[in-house]
Amino acid sequence: MKKVPLIDCQNLTFSARLAENRMDQAQRIVGSSVLQRFLCYSLYLFGVNRKTIGQVLGIPLETAKSTIKTINRHGLTALEDRRQQSSVLRPKAQREGQPVTLREEGNKIIVDFGSSDRMLQLNREDPFQVKTILLAMLNNGLLKNRQVAEVLQITPTYTAILARRLDERGALSLLDQRQGQKQDFRVPREVKAEVVQQFALDVITSGQTSGRIISAELKERCDIVLPERTVRHHMARMGLGKIKKSLPQLVSAVKKTP
Repeated sequence: MKKVPLIDCQNLTFSARLAENRMDQAQRIVGSSVLQRFLCYSLYLFGVNRKTIGQVLGIPLETAKSTIKTINRHGLTALEDRRQQSSVLRPKAQREGQPVTLREEGNKIIVDFGSSDRMLQLNREDPFQVKTILLAMLNNGLLKNRQVAEVLQITPTYTAILARRLDERGALSLLDQRQGQKQDFRVPREVKAEVVQQFALDVITSGQTSGRIISAELKERCDIVLPERTVRHHMARMGLGKIKKSLPQLVSAVKKTP
């Protein structure tokens, strides 16, 4: 460590006018108590004995001793009154970020980061996208297990298994490789037609076209049992999502045509 050179104050020129102006300025900036502690410690560094320091600054000897001892022990933060809420020397406490929340709006899953301009929209009809992103956020501590489990409609235990699988083996490991999945995708053309018909009906009447809703409607209207993941799969393969906005507009235009 480099040694600080000793300053010989005897050979320095002091200006009473400049000193007064600078003292007034410093007092306005840091306050009289901080300035007093600063001067006390500065005189101590210059080798002035504690008794003389107290006399020069007009403070009791014990106060001078206590100030010097505290600064030696705690550093610059001892210059300030620790009872004050604000500080220019102490590091500011880190504000905890807003918790990330999840909510569903139609066929969208909204990842809300606590600010109106910081939201992520996921398509419920793309389950692989939803699963991969939410599990990645879980692995990075942005979401809780319970939140992800509720959206994915699986148990917290299985959610933890999938999160670990994603971390260890990558996104492709999340693809459902069960044999039953292949059977779900073997849908007769007549059933696919009903999916399209129900999709069109829902778009025109309510705008709600989630796989869950259509699956329930097919069961009630046609007595067709089709898992919602299978409905979403075929809707995506047929590109129905691309006409969700344009179809109602076309129907409305046709109605207005004489």
